[in-house]
Amino acid sequence: MTDPPSLRKLLLSGCWLVSAFCTHTTLAADRQWYRLSIDGDRVGYAWRDRVLESGEYIDSEVARVELEELRKRQTVEMRTKVTRTAGGLAKEIHVESLIGTERNGWDGRFDADGHAMNVSVATTSGAQAYLTPPGLILPDTLHAALKPLWFDGHPNIELAYLEPTAAKPVQLRAELIASPPRSEPQIIQIRTTEALIHSVRQEILWFDVQGNLRHLERPFFGSTLIWDACLRDCDAPIERPFDLMAKLVVQSPYRVPKSAFPGPIRYVLSRVDGTPARLPATGEQSVVTDDARTIVTICNTCGLPEELTESDRKRYLQPNAWVQSDAADIRQFARRHGAGRTPLEIMSRLVDAVRFHMTGPVDYLGYASAAEALRTRSGDCTEYAVLLAALARARNIPARVAYGLVYADRFSGKKDVFSPHAWVQAWTGTRWESFDAGIGEFDATHLALSIGSGDPRDVENPAGAPAKLRIEKLGLVK
Repeated sequence: MTDPPSLRKLLLSGCWLVSAFCTHTTLAADRQWYRLSIDGDRVGYAWRDRVLESGEYIDSEVARVELEELRKRQTVEMRTKVTRTAGGLAKEIHVESLIGTERNGWDGRFDADGHAMNVSVATTSGAQAYLTPPGLILPDTLHAALKPLWFDGHPNIELAYLEPTAAKPVQLRAELIASPPRSEPQIIQIRTTEALIHSVRQEILWFDVQGNLRHLERPFFGSTLIWDACLRDCDAPIERPFDLMAKLVVQSPYRVPKSAFPGPIRYVLSRVDGTPARLPATGEQSVVTDDARTIVTICNTCGLPEELTESDRKRYLQPNAWVQSDAADIRQFARRHGAGRTPLEIMSRLVDAVRFHMTGPVDYLGYASAAEALRTRSGDCTEYAVLLAALARARNIPARVAYGLVYADRFSGKKDVFSPHAWVQAWTGTRWESFDAGIGEFDATHLALSIGSGDPRDVENPAGAPAKLRIEKLGLVK
């Protein structure tokens, strides 16, 4: 395999990466600093502050994580900034990321009365307008919105929250989860839960009675990134960066010969916590789950037949911020290279066209859109997948993006592993069929963990996250 994709994409992680502090910074007395760690190892730092500038209040949250990816050291930086008027009305929110040299993010600007927000996503054209729900909470005021949990004795509350990783308002549930630790009796522990399409996203927050954040546990590329309040040497150099690939590959119990790739291949899967792995069932992927294990069988026709519902047709034909099937250059490319009498012929030619077009450097970090992939001709197979999906939709073929794992005999210094991958499933008239522009063809080593529209948040599937997944057995079905 030459083109594994990035499940470590910016929006999948639940953290936003910043574009500042590339060098050692001077600690400011009015900032709250945090030590960032994963599995007990310090991997970076963060800070939060509030300043008054030109009559406006600016609340900032900045974080920086050092990681190792494909034997190269990378810096993942994150920033969220909220600007309010002197009277406290929200004016705008800016979320930005920098991974290596790639910038991503979005800007949200509120109208004068705060009833609507226009969102512009980096690397895409146009803006998306949202009506803001009453009492919408922004990241800078989340701590204040949670105070009823400990001041008023509410066991839980529901909030309309502007989630930075979603670029839109979401419904957030917050609950008091434990009594304060005996060593810190003034600490309040809270769990927040956001319902996603295929799963839930949770964070753990500890506040002191003044509302200051003391501890945070946040999903990060299949791991948990922990923030702890810090008083000195908070931004000291990182000795051992976070090993990204160690969390994103799954060891195969055996070497898989190429002769077995057509399948059918049957897998016995489990999770490190003893719960079954819940994978999507498709026409190519049969899934049977018991109390602790999941049996998955994969080949071109191993699963139960699927129907194309009207809601699926609408969802997988319409453009979005990452799959811009309505963009003029996407439509022109699709017409030029996607000739054919049937959806199968069209998809086969579009796969060849994407493989021929994507001649630029491979970048395993970041999440570029289809339009950017077409323009730069670079990216990993996630960019291949969103570009192929956009071209298919431009030719009026419903197309969804599968995120999961694919077998590699060698990858990132590791032998016989299943590494992160993405590909496209298109409706060819009677069934959903897989097309892989990154590798060239679909085979029975493709394990789908999540299926979505191309929006990177569709990747979030803790039940099947590589870091928690184990392949106990696999073998050909005869």
